[in-house]
Amino acid sequence: MAGGQIYSGTWEEIAQHADELRGKRVRLVVLEDVTEEGEQSQLPFWATATPEERAQSIIEWGMGHKPRNAPPLSVEAISRESIYFGEE
Repeated sequence: MAGGQIYSGTWEEIAQHADELRGKRVRLVVLEDVTEEGEQSQLPFWATATPEERAQSIIEWGMGHKPRNAPPLSVEAISRESIYFGEE
């Protein structure tokens, strides 16, 4: 979702934005029994993470999936030219 906005609050607080949201597609998530101080901790990581935190999480995830005993590859093995067989 490019350029989206996040509104948080009670239904009455959200409803105050009705005029600016009129005609737009919206997604509403109803949180059951959530207090203001506990609200942040109950939201999923993707909803609260900064772009830097997301990038770091992806890097850590990728590093955790490295083959354990894989031999190192030569520059030729990973070069662009090596993926084209029989073409010159």
